[in-house]
Amino acid sequence: MSFVSPTPLVNPLHFALGDSAAGSVRAACDSCGMPGAVIGFSNDLAAGPLDDSQARDPGLRGFLGGGGEAAIDGDARLSQWRAVLGRLEREPPEAVILWGGDNVAEVIFVAMACDRLAGRPERLLRVQVPGIEGRPYVAMHSPEQLARLYATRRPLSGADRRVLAQDFARIRDTCGPVRRLESGRVVGVPGDYYDHLLLAACGPHWQAAGPVVGTAMAHCDGPNLMGDGFFSARLSVLIEAGRIEASGPRTALREYRVRLAPTRQG
Repeated sequence: MSFVSPTPLVNPLHFALGDSAAGSVRAACDSCGMPGAVIGFSNDLAAGPLDDSQARDPGLRGFLGGGGEAAIDGDARLSQWRAVLGRLEREPPEAVILWGGDNVAEVIFVAMACDRLAGRPERLLRVQVPGIEGRPYVAMHSPEQLARLYATRRPLSGADRRVLAQDFARIRDTCGPVRRLESGRVVGVPGDYYDHLLLAACGPHWQAAGPVVGTAMAHCDGPNLMGDGFFSARLSVLIEAGRIEASGPRTALREYRVRLAPTRQG
């Protein structure tokens, strides 16, 4: 089948998940001739609340860990969507472009956008980015690569938007508070699903907490990268449970060290 060039756009509004992804898309606009403006969104969608009732649930906070409130607080994310909808009312764009790859956070992001934009008149298009070294994330691509990928944008039909919005409702209501992408579908997993990565990164000798979190992050599988806020929260849970020891107050990762509890060193 021959490739059909998409309709040129003059003033689209690009939506990207996370500061790094948004920065790269913005650089593609500023330096690589890609049209439009960019809005970046919070990137903690693989774990934590997806609606305001979850954001205020103290049981959810305890489940993920008392040391990770910033990572699981959905209030800022929800406030941002309200601000974005207000902007669309004041400055209607020619179209909204959703950027994302086949990873848990960006799949949820595209579905969330379809839910939040339900009933709105803006055309909605999607750029689905490929993986680089097994990591299908927008932020993995250079601005030049993103500018070329922009030509692959495809419109989302009304039926597409409804299906994605319905899937977001399923994810929001049944797949919290920790989520993975498995066989193309977002599923929920227990809060301790990734704890083995933290335990494996610890040893019998004291080491800084930050590198332990970094090692756990590096060992996530490509479509399911978890952030430092999530692993910091789970590290606190493991310390409170006595499975890992901490050298002192846990006010910031750089300020304390960790090691496996003696009962786990044998």
